Amino acid sequence: MMAIGALLILGGIAMLQGGCSPLRRPAVGGARSPSPPPPDLFEGIEKIELPPEALAGPFLRVGLAENLTEAMISARGEFEVAFYGDSTVVWKAESGDEWALRDVEGRLAIAAPGNVLAGGSGTVRVRASGAWPVVYDGTPYRGELEIFAARTGGLTVVNVVDVESYLRGVVPLEIGPRPGEEIEAVKAQAVAARTYAVAASGSRAQGDFDVFATVSDQVYGGYDVEDGVCDRAVLETVGLVLLKDGEPINAYFHSTCGGRTEAREEIWELGELPYLESIWDTPGGITRLDEAYCSPASSFTWEERWSGDEIEELVRTHLPSVASTPVEQPFRRVKDLQVTARTPSGRCRWLEIETDGGTYRIFGDKVRWLLRRPGTVKILKSAWFELEVKRRGGRVTEVVAEGRGLGHGVGMCQHGALEMARRGFTYDEILEHYYHGIAIRQWSRERGPYGSGP
Repeated sequence: MMAIGALLILGGIAMLQGGCSPLRRPAVGGARSPSPPPPDLFEGIEKIELPPEALAGPFLRVGLAENLTEAMISARGEFEVAFYGDSTVVWKAESGDEWALRDVEGRLAIAAPGNVLAGGSGTVRVRASGAWPVVYDGTPYRGELEIFAARTGGLTVVNVVDVESYLRGVVPLEIGPRPGEEIEAVKAQAVAARTYAVAASGSRAQGDFDVFATVSDQVYGGYDVEDGVCDRAVLETVGLVLLKDGEPINAYFHSTCGGRTEAREEIWELGELPYLESIWDTPGGITRLDEAYCSPASSFTWEERWSGDEIEELVRTHLPSVASTPVEQPFRRVKDLQVTARTPSGRCRWLEIETDGGTYRIFGDKVRWLLRRPGTVKILKSAWFELEVKRRGGRVTEVVAEGRGLGHGVGMCQHGALEMARRGFTYDEILEHYYHGIAIRQWSRERGPYGSGP
């Protein structure tokens, strides 16, 4: 779910707000006359430490890497390396010592500085003393590391960390380091990301971890990406998640909706969820795209161009993985492309590709994986576009896409949330604008939500 922050970087405190009723659900209207925080609020703020009660769980198993032949581990303080196999062996290590763990025919081999130690079938756990982070591949992480030989082969590295500390390494990469006046949007992002994490915790019973540290789930950068304003947003929303019928929702989010969000079932082959309906991202639901909250975003509108040769290469390379029916016949030429059906918001529901070897259709958001951006490996910015196709001699010679938005369009629009925060909306108002009929409640793994959702 990589969004704003990942694109930018890759390139009184409210404690445990309990209570048995949802937060208020005010109407989300148009112009506001709030008293916004001064621009320098939190400017230069340093990392803050979360209170012990916030770190009690639930815990996540974050997959940092798979299928490795070697993993290098260390810590920014004294640490211990424990091997759990037929028996348990624990070694002490000094700050900065690098240990190498290797996969040798499906078994772990452990090498300390200057020594080769016994290994075998089992799991290595790395724990730093005090609050120091552990380090894998040069990147520090809160919590502990687990390294083991996976059933599928090679080594797997997992960061075991409490959800709140995990969020400190997620929020800055998903919405970006923001100024203090935008903290309400950052808080909305923290609640959405926490909801995603809580829903994922323990959900992959047959897997080795709960979430990937990449766009496959949420981008997670560990200790060094933590940011003061994002830390404050996590702290001021500690434990809060989005619930429907007492369960965490699928809190999808994206960078820029282009003026209208999308219902999940319209672009993905998934069922309808009432809290993920399509909405106008405008004050009071005004049906004018130029009034959209996310209109200041650089990707609110865009254009991409491909030559005929580029289109044929993209279709030849990617069509088999996205077409709705098997691509069985080889082809030499792409004869035509056209959007044959659209979603109510205007996004592409079906794209039809006519070749001299057959005609194929691509559904919904999958078109972005076919129409990669020219000269890059990046997928198309969104599925909301108009196509101009030029042809000559029964072959496509050029394609121009004029589009709107960045991302899948489902759930919270991050650039819209940022503009709402600038206009004085609070984080709960932002969340209730994008996710309909939800409750915002405290959550714990042992006790579940305080009260029941709507």
